[in-house]
Amino acid sequence: MAARQDKAGTGRSESLAARARRLLEERIVTLKLAPGSWVTEQELSAQIGLGRTPVREALQRLIGDGLVVVYPRRGLLIPDINPVDVFQALDTRVALEQLQARDAALRAKSEERKELLRYADKMRAFARNGDTDAAARAYMEMDRECDALLSEASGNPFTAKALEPLQTISRRAWWRFCREADLAPAADLHAALLDAAADGRADDAASGAQRLVDHVRAAIRDGVRRGV
Repeated sequence: MAARQDKAGTGRSESLAARARRLLEERIVTLKLAPGSWVTEQELSAQIGLGRTPVREALQRLIGDGLVVVYPRRGLLIPDINPVDVFQALDTRVALEQLQARDAALRAKSEERKELLRYADKMRAFARNGDTDAAARAYMEMDRECDALLSEASGNPFTAKALEPLQTISRRAWWRFCREADLAPAADLHAALLDAAADGRADDAASGAQRLVDHVRAAIRDGVRRGV
């Protein structure tokens, strides 16, 4: 099976199924696959340019994460964004993010610490470069890469597996309700978290993770209230 280099700098390759999942997840998160829309395996395969087998494997993960719903004899539904579900996901996510950030600060290898600092600088650049739709898309990809890097540095794959669907639910709501207005402050909070993890400041890293999740929750809540 073909593979490509992982974007997050972990040195791992990406299978076709993992690539299909990433591409489909990106389309769901950024609403290219609109909430409430019906799709088929064939359509999804054509959209991302991959075969039915990796798409089918990717869909199993996306269904498990609640990003796709199967209706027998009807097809695949991209579900609506339910704010109650989003806030429950964020409530669950915060403790896991703190655990992962603390572990990354304590366990990261030298090269991983350098990579954390590099991503912190890239996040600060996003905060300075204005809030545009293109910048928001690039930020979303970098957010995903940062999550993968923190996961790798933490040395705990179980935390990452628990966090992945919660992070994706949060990204989708963030994109829907507050992406452009919130890009700069969210990027700054990411940078502070990455700096603390790179420096080995475990308590600061855990606090930074909580501040980031609390901020995302508040930004989404504000967007929901404003009816964005």
